[in-house]
Amino acid sequence: MISSKLIYLAILSSLPISTLANTYAECQKPKAQGYQLQGCPNGTLYVSQTDPQAGYGTIQSAIQGLPNDNSTQYILVGSGNYHEVVNVTRQGPLTIMGITSSPSDYTSNTVKLFNSSFINQTSQTTSQDNADAVVLTISPSRNASLVGSGPLGAPLQTLFGSSDFRLYNIDVANRATVNGIEYTAGDTGPSAALFVSYANASFYECTFSSYQDTLYVGRNGSAIFVGGEITGTTDFIYGFGTAYFQNTTLSSRNTGGGLVAWKGSEQWYGPNTFGAYFNNSKIVKAADANATLDLTGTRALGRPWNNQSRVVYMNTYMSDIVLPQGFVEWSSSDPRVFPNVTHFIESGSYGPGYNASARNYSIESFISSEEAKNQYSVSKVFGEFPSWVDSNYVYN
Repeated sequence: MISSKLIYLAILSSLPISTLANTYAECQKPKAQGYQLQGCPNGTLYVSQTDPQAGYGTIQSAIQGLPNDNSTQYILVGSGNYHEVVNVTRQGPLTIMGITSSPSDYTSNTVKLFNSSFINQTSQTTSQDNADAVVLTISPSRNASLVGSGPLGAPLQTLFGSSDFRLYNIDVANRATVNGIEYTAGDTGPSAALFVSYANASFYECTFSSYQDTLYVGRNGSAIFVGGEITGTTDFIYGFGTAYFQNTTLSSRNTGGGLVAWKGSEQWYGPNTFGAYFNNSKIVKAADANATLDLTGTRALGRPWNNQSRVVYMNTYMSDIVLPQGFVEWSSSDPRVFPNVTHFIESGSYGPGYNASARNYSIESFISSEEAKNQYSVSKVFGEFPSWVDSNYVYN
């Protein structure tokens, strides 16, 4: 018998994102001063730089004001530019919402969270890690979020961070700078907007921008991105965990590396299928890329951080910036591609950047739309439809 939830998800899958119910639209709607919390869940904390009704002036101070327990909590963030670093370590479910009149349109977001930091790989010390140059981190601790080393042997229950973190309509940017000037010409070094490790997190019509290593889903990290935009240059989506992108714009600022660099693992926690998955998304030149920069045929779809890498593109529009051969080796001297171990897959790609005759079939494979649906739906990848995801937005 088909469950009512599966029927509901089937109906959702036929609808454009703009027609889906916006769970917190009434709470997020801009209101007159003094009334902003109308329509919000009881107990919602309010952050604003201008509204005297707000109890907090920064996002991090509101998070620190929450009880450190398993209770469900909510934070509403008023319009403005928040120059701060945000760390979410609590285990209880947390939802953070940005005020907006158009929750289905990320270009209308009014909340900007940013910082400026990067790891100088030339002078990097052994005590420094990519985790030290991040704007928003969802992880139980710095140790759990480390890229270079991490607590793989520790008991899972002592490491797990937020069991249900959700972010709506907030733009997160690492504005990495050199000599006080935002480094728009290329890469500075690892400079992440987002880290997710040992946690479950979902993001709705949010944007994440930087240059190198923009977005990281690390060890035992599971994340779903619905709508929004990811912007970067070298390996700007990378990680060890499971990341699923739906209706997301992938914007390239420059050349270098791959759009994705993923590392598979033989160590499993539950039914997850580690990898990066893209469905009904699009790959384009970033709107803020140098207008004179010709990116035609330069953006590799991905490269293997290790030989167990898995990257899947389904029904994705590819502009002319996509490299004709699609995926690439890590390097000529260190390819990291193994047959039936490395999984680079396309299904239903289209657009001027999709050139089937030019793809490198020794690296990647192609599957039918039916195979993609059967193998790489949200429920297939995560073992079931995740309880930590807003089903009003995500469809299977």
